[in-house]
This record gives sequence, structure tokens and C-alpha cells, in this order.
Amino acid sequence: MTNKKFYVTVGTLFVVCALLSTGVVAAGVLQDESSNEKVEATGGTTYTVAFNGEESALKVTAKNPTKEKIRLAGYVVTVDGRQVHEKNLNLSVGEERTKRINITDGINVNQDSHTVTFSTYGGHTEFNFTREIDSADSGKIPTPYIADVEVIEGTINGEPSAVAEVTLANPSEQLYSTKLMVHTVGTDGSLYPASVRPGDTRTITVELLDDRGAKIAGEARLYTGNLTTAEGGIDQVEFAGRAGAQTRVWNASYESVRPTWMQNNYEYHNDSYAPGLATKLSGGHEVAGIPVAYLCAGVLLGLFAFRKFR
Repeated sequence: MTNKKFYVTVGTLFVVCALLSTGVVAAGVLQDESSNEKVEATGGTTYTVAFNGEESALKVTAKNPTKEKIRLAGYVVTVDGRQVHEKNLNLSVGEERTKRINITDGINVNQDSHTVTFSTYGGHTEFNFTREIDSADSGKIPTPYIADVEVIEGTINGEPSAVAEVTLANPSEQLYSTKLMVHTVGTDGSLYPASVRPGDTRTITVELLDDRGAKIAGEARLYTGNLTTAEGGIDQVEFAGRAGAQTRVWNASYESVRPTWMQNNYEYHNDSYAPGLATKLSGGHEVAGIPVAYLCAGVLLGLFAFRKFR
């Protein structure tokens, strides 16, 4: 068992060294959507690497052509700078192994030019291809997205406030520099850095300027780059709810807008959730679902009627 752990550990170190060693690496760069390349590794292992751009896949065939068992072999595959696969091998004399690797999870949707790199100790090769991708509608390529929004009562800088708990998820292998912008009927825009590690989730507490306890409707945008352009838009949802009750969330097509710090900035409107006069006068406070202003008006009318008919 100790020897096996040693071989795996050393094999991993060899692969890592391949990524860091520039003086001993022979490189090939291929431009075709479908290409094949042979790579020889220090230690005797030979690799046949076949790239299929149409299927977004890499097929790696490792072979031991020597007359001795190869105990220390391995390789790493990266896509657009992010590792998507790592393999440690030990090969018997004449043994051959084939692995098909799907590279979809590593493709960066914010790039048009993409690079797939195969690296092993002593050699590597690259496959370059071009693919324009709509970041807000990326098809099978995973991207970060807004998983949920919940309107609750919370605290901001120690003060009670209406807030939205926005949960983000990143199912891809890429790390995107995403930002989150939230607009509501009463909030012109709350902006937060919102990067999510690959394969992880995070929840951001967003300050809302709407009245606490009121029904709140709004929308959340997840994007990279500039909010005023559609390029870099990742996801957008609308939501409606109130603290203590379920918040409804539904998908929306991504729409670029002018942020709060620009003239003629965007303002969110929702006629179904726009506060009426009574709600405004009540400051969003209700009793049994009835705005306080209505109750006060009812009390005044009752007193007036009592005095009139007394």
C-alpha cells in the first residue's frame, strides 16, 4: 500500500512539473476542429491525442512501447486555462489505455478563441479553435446562474432592513469575475461582487430600500464586464415576495441597462407590485393584510359617524 501511494504521489508531481517546465517541453499547436497529435513523455510512454471540436471532446490513448513496466506516467488536460482532467497511470509492457474527455465544462463563454492543452512530463500539445458563444444562452456549456432569491428581513451595518438573499451557483470549471445587480420597485440598484468558485454555490445578502414587511418585486442580473451591453450578460431573474412568505422567482431574458451612477439610469417597474396611495401612506405596514392607512381612515369615519348620530 505504501509503494502504491508513493507511485501515485510521484506521478502527480511529474505531471505538475510538466506544466511548470518550459525548458524540457516540446509544443505543437494545431488549429483544426479535428486534429491528431503524438506526444512522447519522459519515461517512454507515448500518447496519441485526438481533438474533436464538433463533439467538444479529447481522446487520449496512452501506450507503453518499452520492454519494461512504466510505473510513473500521467497527464493533465486544461481548457482555456482551467484544469478539467488529470490522470495518473502505470502501464504494463505493451499495455494501451484510451480515455475520452469531454471539455465542455472548461470552455470560457466570454472568449471566442479557445485553447485545449494536453501536458505530460517531457511534452505537451495544444489545440486551438474558435467558437462564438452567447454568454446568456450558452447551450450545453455550463455557466454561473442565479439559483434562488428570498426576500427576508435582515440587518445592514447593524440596522434593520429589507434584504434579498440571492443564491448563486457555478457548475462550470471556469472562474468568472461576475457581478450581481439587483433592482426593485424601491431600489434603484444594489451592486455586489459575485464570483463563485467552480462547482460551488454562495449566497449574497442584498440591501433593499423597500419598506420592511412590504410586498417587494424586483429583478437580479448576473454579468461580467459592462452592465450597459448585452455582451457578458450571464443570467437574469425576476422575483416577488415578502418577508415571512414564499418568494416567487422566474427566469427572464437578459437585458442590458444603465446603472445607477449614470444619467437616465434604469428603474424597475412592476404595476402589479407598485405601492398604492394607502400603502405609501402606511409606510408598507399592514394589519391582517390591510394597510394601516385604511384602518386609520376607518377609525376616523367611525368616530365621525358616532359623533353625528349620538
